[in-house]
Amino acid sequence: MTYGSKSFDGLAECVAEVRGCINKVLGDREGVDLVELVASELASNAIRHSVSGDRGGQFTVHLAEFVDRWRIRVDDEGGSSVPRVCAVPLIECIEDLDQFGVEAEAGRGLALVAAVSETWGVLGGASARAVWAEILMPGSSSWDRALEPAAPATRA
Repeated sequence: MTYGSKSFDGLAECVAEVRGCINKVLGDREGVDLVELVASELASNAIRHSVSGDRGGQFTVHLAEFVDRWRIRVDDEGGSSVPRVCAVPLIECIEDLDQFGVEAEAGRGLALVAAVSETWGVLGGASARAVWAEILMPGSSSWDRALEPAAPATRA
């Protein structure tokens, strides 16, 4: 396992810096774009929905690389809202983006994270929080199993 972390100011312009750091650490391999996407969404949420986005706030990005997956975690300074996936199905979110542009993406970031991640979760609460996701590496045996069609149900 390889692990690293870095703290960022709670400013919107730091999200691009997060993506750059992920790319610098992981390189230009297949699947890294999904890690960058998830890191961007989680960092944006930390800025938008937690105390980390207040003046002087910070958030920390943690990245772990395992044999078959990456784990990205963003720690923020907490807040009153609880991270949750929007009720609108992801396909409708994507159609909204096409129809209405960038403004329509607000509130749909965790749906996107859930769609591209093997698993994700939230730890903590109002005073500090961590939101994490695991992304399978293309070509790993876990990736291959995730792509296999489900076996048909058999009746006894």
